[in-house]
Amino acid sequence: MLLNYVRFNFFIKRIFKRMRFFLFLFLSLYIESNITERDDVKEFIKFAISNSDLDRDEVLAFIKDAKPSKKAVVLKNNQPEVKATWDSYRSTRVSATRIINGLKFLLDHKILLENVEKDFGVSKFYIVSIIGIETNYGRNYGSFNPLDAIFTRAFDPKSKYWQNELLELFKIAKRYNLQPKNMRSSWSGAMGLGQFIPSSYNSYGVDYNYDGVVDLMDSREDGIASVANYLKVHGWINDALTVEEVEIENRISSLSEFQIDELVLPYRINNFRTKISADEIKKGGLKFNENFSGKITPLLMHQKGKTRLFLGFDNFRVITKYNRSSKYALAVHQLAEEIEKKYYETI
Repeated sequence: MLLNYVRFNFFIKRIFKRMRFFLFLFLSLYIESNITERDDVKEFIKFAISNSDLDRDEVLAFIKDAKPSKKAVVLKNNQPEVKATWDSYRSTRVSATRIINGLKFLLDHKILLENVEKDFGVSKFYIVSIIGIETNYGRNYGSFNPLDAIFTRAFDPKSKYWQNELLELFKIAKRYNLQPKNMRSSWSGAMGLGQFIPSSYNSYGVDYNYDGVVDLMDSREDGIASVANYLKVHGWINDALTVEEVEIENRISSLSEFQIDELVLPYRINNFRTKISADEIKKGGLKFNENFSGKITPLLMHQKGKTRLFLGFDNFRVITKYNRSSKYALAVHQLAEEIEKKYYETI
């Protein structure tokens, strides 16, 4: 009798365990297929309607097909700007192939780039460099769609900043009669030749070919001019210093990346938020002979087996508005320099 009871009890527990599993599976599928039933999404829909000219049906039509992307989360948590060493990061962004392809892109669009440089006051070499790093000169716009990518950042976990980006995406979709699910973007929802997130698309995108559409996907004119406009609006000054490399004392000229990270200085190195004078840098422990005016961001990098000191100026920090990373801005500068060298060797 006791044995039968034990068997019966075990049988009932197994049934309930399976029921819980299938209930969880059902609820997961239901929530995924009924994204608009989520409380946080309902709250966003109200926000979108009250902060745009979109009506409820339009917002629902755009958001109903959104699906969180696990791959986008993985990429967000493994960004090379954070994870990679400078040598590793630089090797893929300032490679010989990228330099040659940058020269080709420049020559293919020479007249357009010179016109943009004249109209916006931004160096064509830096425009090309940013496009090269962002999309490999238009070869790679990303393997995501901006709806799923931005939805993931907006709700997993909840972020007001990215919910606003989702609304900006819907504004673009309505204005140009597009379907966000069918558009291409990076894992973070950046789109087009220069990889603009939706708010940047709406704020800095330029209709440079005057066809009535800001088209950062298919128009080279709009894409190139929009990159220039972004830099101009954020304070770029042509012919001003961007980055200068200076010789440093032998005692720190062969530090490893780990040793650089362990350096104790009265200011933060390799951080674009650091803005100090040349004298402050020297007094703090990084000695060099040159004198510079203005605020400087000190960058101490292990590059090709040697410790190198780069000084970032206002234009350097303008580039960090595009991507908030010192590695990114330094790579843009170095790629621009290499493309410029090749250009003047060619003409």
